Amino acid sequence: MEIISQIIDTTINSFDFGYCIIVNVLTYLIIKIVDELNKEKEVSVWMKRIILLGCILSTGVVYYLLGQDVKLLINSAILAPVSWDIIFRPLCKRLGINYKEVNKNMPK
Repeated sequence: MEIISQIIDTTINSFDFGYCIIVNVLTYLIIKIVDELNKEKEVSVWMKRIILLGCILSTGVVYYLLGQDVKLLINSAILAPVSWDIIFRPLCKRLGINYKEVNKNMPK
């Protein structure tokens, strides 16, 4: 049991879950704004990836300037999109939060 406890502690200490949440929320909001500004075209997958990368880098710079460990930031940057796919997107869908659906239901 001691080994399992150490593995769990090491895993938890290798990531900054607040960073992942900030990156995911910031990415979602920016994609929503871009979608609102450009109603004629759907936001492309590549544009979403570029926005995600920008959010990862900008949030990472802020965290680095605040004294966060680079290794922790890199681990968290890798975890952020994975946590979106596994945790946050299904949660948003269950709660009915989807930037595409919101736009379709808004009056023109």
